[in-house]
Amino acid sequence: MKKILVGLFLLANSSVFAQLMITFPMNRAVFQRNNSGGGVIPIAGTFQTRVDRVDARLISIKGGSSVDWIPIAVNPNFGSFSGGIYVTGGWYKLEVRAIRDNNIIQTVSLEKVGLGEVFLIAGQSNAQGYEGRGNPPALDDRVNVITNFYSFGQINDVPFPVVGHLDENIKLAPLGNGSWCWGKLGDLLAAKLDVPIMFFNAAFEALGVEEWSKSADGESGRDFYSGNYARPGYPFENIRKSMHHYSNMFGVRAILWHQGETDNDKGTSFDVYKNALQYVIQRSRNDSGRDISWMVSKVSRTRRGTSQTIVEAQRAVIREYPNVFNGPDTDDILHRSDGVHFESFSLIQLAEAWSDKLNQDFFIRSNPIPASTPLSFQMYCSPDNAGAPLSVFMPEGFKEYRWTNGFGDLNSSSIIQIKNGFLRGKAIDYLGNVYYTAGVNYTGEVIPEKPFLTAESATDFCQGGSVRLTSSTDQEISWSTGEGGKSIVVSQPGYYAVNKHNYLGCFNTSNGVNVTVYPNPEAKIVAEGPTVFCQDKSVNLRSTNQSGNLWNTGQSNQSITVDRTGEFFLKVKNEFGCESTSEKVIVTVNPKPQKPRVTADGPIVFCADTSVHIASDVTSEIVWNTGQTDPRLRITNSGDFFVTATNQFGCQEISNSITIKVNPIPAKPTITPSGPTIFCLGDSVTLSATQSTGYIWNNNRTSQSFNVGLSGVFSVKIRDQNGCISPVSDEVSVDVKDNPIGLTILQSGPYTLEAVTTGIFDSKFEWYKEGVKIPKEEAIIKAKEAGTYTLRGSIYYVLKDGNSIRCYSKLSEPHIFVIDPSDNGARIFPNPAIDDEVNIETLEDLEEVQITFYDMKGAIVREYTVYKFDSRKTLKLQNLPMGKYIVTLRNKDYHVLKRVFVEQK
Repeated sequence: MKKILVGLFLLANSSVFAQLMITFPMNRAVFQRNNSGGGVIPIAGTFQTRVDRVDARLISIKGGSSVDWIPIAVNPNFGSFSGGIYVTGGWYKLEVRAIRDNNIIQTVSLEKVGLGEVFLIAGQSNAQGYEGRGNPPALDDRVNVITNFYSFGQINDVPFPVVGHLDENIKLAPLGNGSWCWGKLGDLLAAKLDVPIMFFNAAFEALGVEEWSKSADGESGRDFYSGNYARPGYPFENIRKSMHHYSNMFGVRAILWHQGETDNDKGTSFDVYKNALQYVIQRSRNDSGRDISWMVSKVSRTRRGTSQTIVEAQRAVIREYPNVFNGPDTDDILHRSDGVHFESFSLIQLAEAWSDKLNQDFFIRSNPIPASTPLSFQMYCSPDNAGAPLSVFMPEGFKEYRWTNGFGDLNSSSIIQIKNGFLRGKAIDYLGNVYYTAGVNYTGEVIPEKPFLTAESATDFCQGGSVRLTSSTDQEISWSTGEGGKSIVVSQPGYYAVNKHNYLGCFNTSNGVNVTVYPNPEAKIVAEGPTVFCQDKSVNLRSTNQSGNLWNTGQSNQSITVDRTGEFFLKVKNEFGCESTSEKVIVTVNPKPQKPRVTADGPIVFCADTSVHIASDVTSEIVWNTGQTDPRLRITNSGDFFVTATNQFGCQEISNSITIKVNPIPAKPTITPSGPTIFCLGDSVTLSATQSTGYIWNNNRTSQSFNVGLSGVFSVKIRDQNGCISPVSDEVSVDVKDNPIGLTILQSGPYTLEAVTTGIFDSKFEWYKEGVKIPKEEAIIKAKEAGTYTLRGSIYYVLKDGNSIRCYSKLSEPHIFVIDPSDNGARIFPNPAIDDEVNIETLEDLEEVQITFYDMKGAIVREYTVYKFDSRKTLKLQNLPMGKYIVTLRNKDYHVLKRVFVEQK
């Protein structure tokens, strides 16, 4: 602990003599690169003189690529700067320079800093290591460790890290002993990857995996062999401290886990080992808030041999738990004098085994954790607080804060008030991750001496005057106007002071001087109209001041009226005695042209289908109020019309105005039919025009409506109250269709009535009995009842639009139909039969009727079957010999006998 305090004391005091100093990173620091091979090296430091800019560059020592000077802080304040440079992995020299007024004030350097691979080691003794066992040191200069913290838990507060080369018997923070196999592994990785390497070692000897798991929850781990207990929270606390302090500051690639020998001796089961290790891995991620990668080696060898159970548990974690990688199989490395621990040659084999697993596939798939940047801070200077004029504060949002002067904590607040001396802030977030500010060292007078300000003449004057103000010093000052220099000339009113600054951004303000500038009166003329105009007009010239006016016309009014050509100006004096003269206003008066006269050549009230001409007696340089310039216009619309004549000065005369009224033409009318315009002869339709005063039909009718019963094409115009006639309406066609004529009823059989036509009819007819329509539409019907029959025929018209109309004839003359009861409901005719055929009609629509012809001897000579007697049936007699025959008509409900005589043809 004493060594740490001395180191901080030296750091604080060495800065007293440096205008510019790098406070972060420390020499030999290595930061974790990303999977693309690059990353940012954070840079912070202090300065003790005012600077405009801080530049930095990285010069490649081995590997990587140099980065030339780039700005990392512009106009920095508070005596500190921070920034970073993106670079590819390599070992570099860092140089920082301060710039002011484009001149280099000072350049400082850090001999070695790197971007490469950072690993945290955890496990038990074969990870923690021992001194004096032939440990191979790192031979490559790029292999590094943190050297200033070694604790089994007796030291709670982790100091700001110091980085050193990994030598043979060095202590590796937080608990590593000697270079062990890690020095050789660092050499192998540095050579293979060509980047620097850094290790943290959190291993703890003799503790099984369950002790790691329990200690993650705050319990004390117990040494299986001695029975001794570690401090509460250990051994896991060393992983937690490494993650919160070192991995957060430098970043980390992965945790390298080498543990399992104790669990072989204890006989730990597969499930216990697997679950405990998974819990430790997850707690490392939960406690840091980062998904850190793990590489787990297969480890179990002790004096009793190896344990396949432990190795299989380790393999299960590698196989099943996310972001865990397959480490080396170390049980096969046998050179161990005590049967457990490696030494000399076997340490080299162990390093080579780790190097084989830290291969390209691992570096592609693992999840590197980047370094954090130094914590920023701000400052408030209070010149009135002589004891502690500086208030320094870290950002809000952290769980804990601490300020240190290198020897101990000063307070635990985000804000600290100091006068001078070394200072570094530390903030801890809610996960426990630790962030440091850049270390600063405030020396001498942190608040500048107050300057004094004097005025070399009166500080009140009229506008246009000035006064010179002079500061008591010309060093590090700035005026409230933003100007520099010992003196400034002021011509504007206001409060003036000078500030003296220092490198912290603190300033002290001089006494102030109030400068009063009396305004000159505004000598301004406002022309309340054009200043170039025609005869019979004038312009009002007005001063913007109500009093103190004197015009060059001798008038002292605020306003004057001018109706003549000339130059006009005024002088104005205000209450402060300040005087101003206005600019001149030139007034020009021009003559007017001859006044034109407008006449019309016809009536000035007419309908819109006619027009009138108007003309001006002045024919040149004229413009009608319609915008036209011809001297004679044809007018077709209502309005007032006049002409304006203009001369070469732009002066105008307006003619008399003629008012023309154009009555509108009535809108095109429409014809509304009272019904269809296609109908049968004898019907009619009424055509009606749009309501108006008068009507002109194309058939010379003058009423609004009339009745049409004959075909024709009709249109109409309307006349309004002004006598204006509309456009003709759309035509309406009336198409009257003819009714058919020439129709009588013929009784062509005992029960058959037939329509006989002499004109044009279609096949559809309407039959009536006693004036009542019967459901028959054929030309020939079967009459079943006696009575008076009439008939009406029709013609069917298909119209152009796809619709149709049917026109009917008059009713035929009545036909009286009588049923002869002696026929017994059936008749055969003609009788005698001729032409080898005979007709049969029945009164009823008999079905399934058997017709049989018998000769006079009773022999059957012909047989017929009629399925339905719904109309006259004609039978072919098929050369039946001449003579008399008996004919029977029979079905299940009907039977009748008839005689028929057949004649020869």
